[in-house]
Amino acid sequence: DESPINLSQILAQSSKTIDNDTEGDESISPYISLAHLLYEEAGKAGSAEAWYNLGHLLWDRSGDDEEAIMKAMEAFNKAVDLGDSDAMYFVGAQYLSQQEDDEAGYQLLVRAAHEYNHGPALHHLALFSLQGDDKDEFHGLLTKAAEAANPDSLFLQGYCFYHGEDGYEADMKAALDNFLAAAENFEHVEAMVSAGAILHQGVISPQGSVIIERDQRRAFELYQQAGELGSTEGWRNVVACYAMGEGVKKDIDMAKHIAKTMLKDTDR
Repeated sequence: DESPINLSQILAQSSKTIDNDTEGDESISPYISLAHLLYEEAGKAGSAEAWYNLGHLLWDRSGDDEEAIMKAMEAFNKAVDLGDSDAMYFVGAQYLSQQEDDEAGYQLLVRAAHEYNHGPALHHLALFSLQGDDKDEFHGLLTKAAEAANPDSLFLQGYCFYHGEDGYEADMKAALDNFLAAAENFEHVEAMVSAGAILHQGVISPQGSVIIERDQRRAFELYQQAGELGSTEGWRNVVACYAMGEGVKKDIDMAKHIAKTMLKDTDR
């Protein structure tokens, strides 16, 4: 057997670990214990992804248990040592959010962003630049993050194109492209609503030429998808579409029903 993992040994060990871990606690699945052992063994064999997955397995179950959190961070740091950019971003973001070691956290984000083109790290650094009012650096970092297909970056860049701010020239076509990319590829609900708003009205230049064709049916579909994914704004727009008969057949009863059921806990 050329496998770097001795599966038979792990299975034998897991039977003992499962008994110990699950004794008196029916909430712990025996598969979690097995996963723990498999990730740990794969990590010892040199898998950065295994250490990263083990870190999340421990982190997600840690709650307020400081010892469990420390073990999770140890796993994440082993993944960092093996060059896992997701682990670099996670550990860096934790250091920064908890103000444990801001400089170390920042340097981990820089490493993930610039050595591995990590989208979320690039996005995080872009926001730091914006807070520091460095619009040129913000523009460069956000552009790289969007090119790395980070959904929040696609949305934020679309917002900047839409408003023509923070180093971006106003460009409604580019804004729509960004919103649709985030919406269709990553189910980004804010991007769905934003793309829907552009398509609902269409865009006309000051000279009267059509920049973006109105497509109220597609706008309605985007609003509804956003609503189904939990967006209150999406449901509000669906209600308006039914009430006005825009993008869908006018149906006042349906508008009232959706408002009553989906917007009952909001100010509408």
